[in-house]
Amino acid sequence: MKIDAKVDVESVVKLTAAVLRQLPFATNNALTRTAKEAVDAGRKELQRDVTVRKQFIVNRIRILQYSKVGNLTAIVGLDAKVQGTPLLLGFLEEGGEKTSSSGVGIAIPLTGEAARPTFQQSVPTGFRYKNLKFIGREGKKKTYIVPDVGVFQRIAPGDSPDATVLIYSFKPSAPLPIHTHIREAMIAVIRERFGAIFNDEFTKEVLHKAGSL
Repeated sequence: MKIDAKVDVESVVKLTAAVLRQLPFATNNALTRTAKEAVDAGRKELQRDVTVRKQFIVNRIRILQYSKVGNLTAIVGLDAKVQGTPLLLGFLEEGGEKTSSSGVGIAIPLTGEAARPTFQQSVPTGFRYKNLKFIGREGKKKTYIVPDVGVFQRIAPGDSPDATVLIYSFKPSAPLPIHTHIREAMIAVIRERFGAIFNDEFTKEVLHKAGSL
């Protein structure tokens, strides 16, 4: 018995070439999707471990470089490019010490007082240290400085101890212990999700291309 078979090699080669051409597009889409999931995991990790008073801080965890078909590299992390005081998120993950940019110590707002009514609240604009605009030792909002101690506010007339409250405490520095594990959360997502996402994207690209042949 003779069995003959004919294979359309040209069609197979054409399909194989078309599939291989889709590989960079599938990889690019997979990298972008994975990067977005990693950023989401990093933000959730930060909010779970740390009291975040301003959303813009959470949003600094972002995609720093998007992947492109011609450059299959996506970069995720902390965008620390902000005006004014540097972000402390890096220190919260690695530990460190907060020091004054002027070298004369830092003013720490005391929770429960005017500078920070509750722990969850940001310092009210009018009570930010620089907005008290001290001239000598006297500042706005009936405040005054006691060197090496802190900032006091007069809340009643007279000279009794109850007539003033300490609203800022002066410290040479403040320790920043490790509070969060943003990097670990993002890496875990990349390791666990990229393979599945790539398979999904590659399948979609192949099916789309095969349907057009």
